[in-house]
Amino acid sequence: MDNQITRLQEAFQRHCRLATTPVAVKLAREGETPPPRVKYPLEHVGHRLAVCQGMTIARTMGWAVAFRKEDHGCPFPRIFMGHVPADRFLEGKVADYYLDDPRRMRAMEASYPRWKDEPYREIWLAPVTACDFQPDLVVAYGNPAQILVMIHGANYQIGTGLTSVSTGRFGCSAWIAGVPQSDECTYLIPGPGERVFAGTQDHEMSFAVPLSKIEAFIAGLDYVRSRKMFRYPVPKMPALSEPRIPEKYFEIDPDQ
Repeated sequence: MDNQITRLQEAFQRHCRLATTPVAVKLAREGETPPPRVKYPLEHVGHRLAVCQGMTIARTMGWAVAFRKEDHGCPFPRIFMGHVPADRFLEGKVADYYLDDPRRMRAMEASYPRWKDEPYREIWLAPVTACDFQPDLVVAYGNPAQILVMIHGANYQIGTGLTSVSTGRFGCSAWIAGVPQSDECTYLIPGPGERVFAGTQDHEMSFAVPLSKIEAFIAGLDYVRSRKMFRYPVPKMPALSEPRIPEKYFEIDPDQ
């Protein structure tokens, strides 16, 4: 495993104490050799899976999972990868679950990042503890307090904050295209697909760190913790306050 990815995992453990393992994500080009022991859904599971399910498998079960064009159980990653034409998607017809105005429906579908010239053939997902490739980004899951620590770390060399846009759908478009294209750290609210099919928990958010920002991110995590203003686990300062115990309780202890 790459030393940089090892140090990133150590930083996540030291500063965030995550319940699941961060996941390395790579967009693989034609001819690139998949990592050892990688599992393709059709070949090794016996049926197609959604990419968000692969993310859950990697971060909770420790498997390296890869998706070829034929392994996708959900059609939308194929569109975001550029493997199928986006024309029908961009018509906005499936957006009517969330909007009733055709113009807004088309605008929402057009807002999702995607690759238009099919530069990548596969998506590889692997826990950072067993990553045998150089990823394009790393995705970590945590509760809001843990994500706050990550935002502090990423903002260390920015100052003006992170930008994150969500329509409440298609978080996989950020892993597949959004973060690689923007090359910026991004925090995400898991959408319906992740919750329904991948088992993402109600308390979980995710945070993506592109490869180019890993060193700055680690430095930011280290710096903010060193200043002792905020850290995780969050110190429970009310524990130092004098408790307001009902007076009747003290009748059993006359010396107090």
